[in-house]
Parts: sequence; structure tokens; C-alpha cells
Amino acid sequence: MKELFVTETDDERLKATANAVDNALEQQRRKESIQSAVTALFGVAFVVAILALIAMIPTSKDIPVILAYSAPAEEEPPKLNKKELTNNLQPRPPGASSSMARVIASTAATTVSVPIPETAVPDAMIGMEEDFGDGFGSGDGDGSGGGGATFFGGRMKGKRIAFVVDFSQSMELSAEKGGSRISGLKKELEKSINELGKGMQVTVIFFSNTGWTIETKGPNQNDKGWNGLGKTPVVPWYPATPKVKKQMISDIKAMPAAGGTVWYPGLKMALGMNPAPNGVFLLSDGSPRDGDMVLDELKEINPSHVPISTVAFELPGTPAAQLLEISEKTGGKFNMVYKGRRYSGGAAERFTNVKYDED
Repeated sequence: MKELFVTETDDERLKATANAVDNALEQQRRKESIQSAVTALFGVAFVVAILALIAMIPTSKDIPVILAYSAPAEEEPPKLNKKELTNNLQPRPPGASSSMARVIASTAATTVSVPIPETAVPDAMIGMEEDFGDGFGSGDGDGSGGGGATFFGGRMKGKRIAFVVDFSQSMELSAEKGGSRISGLKKELEKSINELGKGMQVTVIFFSNTGWTIETKGPNQNDKGWNGLGKTPVVPWYPATPKVKKQMISDIKAMPAAGGTVWYPGLKMALGMNPAPNGVFLLSDGSPRDGDMVLDELKEINPSHVPISTVAFELPGTPAAQLLEISEKTGGKFNMVYKGRRYSGGAAERFTNVKYDED
């Protein structure tokens, strides 16, 4: 075996190499230390910055101060010495430009004033000073040619007006101020027809237990009328000329009253006319057998929505209430004739109370 010998030169190289390694490690350690220090500095700076930001955020809220202000009490105005008014001094009526509303007086302070419209006196009674023999009405008809008619104080607009009137046996009863109910009705029809203007058209439908017209020949027209079954008969319109008016009034005066009271046939005949009426006057003096049925079927009976103004003729209580309801549902007006006097509005509605059913 050969022996290995290490020369001096090799020792020096080894030392040099070891020194180089040591130097490299030392430099590496310094570099890492510097990096660690820099990182630590950045970390500290970041934490300090965060704390500084937190310190800058306010931790309390400013609560606004609300000041209450009370106005000083108004001083009481000095009392004025008012002169006494003359006893005979009358208040002056408001002028044409004055307001139609009054302000409600109140002891409570408010910034809003409530107007009260001026209204007519409710339940105003309209007197019927003449007896039935002298006729009803005020004589202020709508005969100017502009269209319309009046009947027992009611007024209806339009060129075509139908009168549906009760000619039952009860209409022969005596009236409060002389004559009979039927004579008072005939006089009012005469007055209404005579006041019809030029260009108007009119028809009169009578009813008791059936419905019939002037065309129905007598005697006993009520027995020859339409009973409400089958096809509705054709009802003609009559021009309101002087000649036609005269003949119509003559036929009405000769028409007798007989039979019971049924509303449906007469109403159906009027509301089924072609062209339809602009308005219908319905008068009755008796409790009908079909009053509830007419109210239940009013929409079917009146498909053209014709306004129906009604007159309860010496007929207070439930039948009058039914006539009132017909007017309200169709847009007509309700009038009441009771003990020879005519009532309208709230005064007429007062007689629809059921207490009159027992009278």
C-alpha cells in the first residue's frame, strides 16, 4: 500500500477555503440581520400608523342643543267703549259678492276655518191651498218649447215625457178638500199636458190591475189592458200640438177608475217604448201587489236608465217608501200629496215612515 502525504501547500489551500467559507457565512448572517431589522422597522411603522389612525377617529358625538322658544303672551287690547246700537237698526243682507260660506265660531284656537254652505230650509212644506176641484200646482210649467214637463210640483226635462197614473178604484175616494182623488188627478194631467211646449211628445198610460192607453176602447178598459205577461204592447208617442192636447184631455176626462193596484204593467209599457222616454212620472194612491217585485227587477224593467219621478197620492207609509226608492234608484224626484197638501224633499220623505201603515 502506498502512503499518502499531505503537503504544506494543501494545508494552506484548506485554510483559505475555510476562511472563505467563514467570510461568506458571516456576510450571510449580516445580510439576514439587516433584513430582519428592516422588516421589524416596517412592522413597527405599520403598527404605529394604524394606532395613529385609530387615535384620529372621534369617539364621541356632538349632541345638538334644542332651544325652546316661548313667545311672549299677547297683551290684552285695551277695552273699547262701544256705542249702543239703535234698537230699530236691522242687519243688512249680504251683497251679491259676499261669500256663500260661513265660518264656524270656536273657543279653541285653530289655523283652519271650516265653511258651512248655506242650504235651503229642510222639510219645507208646500201648501196646496186650493181643493182638488180647483186643481193642483203652481202654474209655472215648462211650456216654452225648450222641453220638459211638470206634474204635482215635480219637473222633468226632455222632449218625450210619459205619465203613468193610477186609475184604480181607490182613486174614486173623496179628497181632503172636496171632490175626489181622480178628479184632482185629471185636473193636474190637464194642466201638465196644456203646458207642454212645441216639439214635445207625450203619452199617458193608465194602470190598475192592468196597464192600458188612450187607444184602449171602453167600457171597462182595465179589463182589456195588458196584465204584464207575454209581449209588451206598443205604446205610441203623441205630438204636443193643440189639437192632440185637446183630444187627449177629453179622453182622460172620460176615463173611468176601476180595479186593484199593480205597478209593473204600466211601468213596463212606458219604459219599453221606442224611442225611450226622457222621463217618466209615476203616480199611485194604493198599496200595490207587486211593489217589492218592481224594486227587485227595476234594472231589467228600466234598461235605458230613464229617470222616474214618483208621486205618493194620499199614500203614506210603506208604499210611499217604495215610490221614494224607485225615484232614488233612477235619478228622479219624490213628492207626497197628503190630506190635500203637497210635500217635497225631506218633508215628503217624512211620510214614508212605517208608522203610517197603521193609520
